[in-house]
Amino acid sequence: MYVIQMTLRLSFTLDPELLERIDLFAKKQELDRNEAVLRLIEAGLFQAEQNGEMLPAPKRDFKEFGRMQKNVDLLLASIDELKTEVRIMHHVIYLKEMRETEVKVAGKSIGRWWNRLNFPK
Repeated sequence: MYVIQMTLRLSFTLDPELLERIDLFAKKQELDRNEAVLRLIEAGLFQAEQNGEMLPAPKRDFKEFGRMQKNVDLLLASIDELKTEVRIMHHVIYLKEMRETEVKVAGKSIGRWWNRLNFPK
């Protein structure tokens, strides 16, 4: 059973001094503002956990889920590309067979190349 945790988008107002401190932290850590706020919140929660003010939280899984989703999306895109390639190869093989044999029966082609394969039954 998979547990999917959703992220929460928050909107709040900060005073200019606090915003400046967050931007300074972000610049020193070479982060964007959103990631800096997230890390500061995590650090504050970690400190509260260490001081016994709150229970330790389980590790966040949404980042790992996001990475897994990206990998699945990449795999699906690769599979789509492979399907296209296989279709092209089937078409090329079919055309090559048709050129090699050039056999027509009553104005119709002799059929698909895979129908002419003789597999043991």
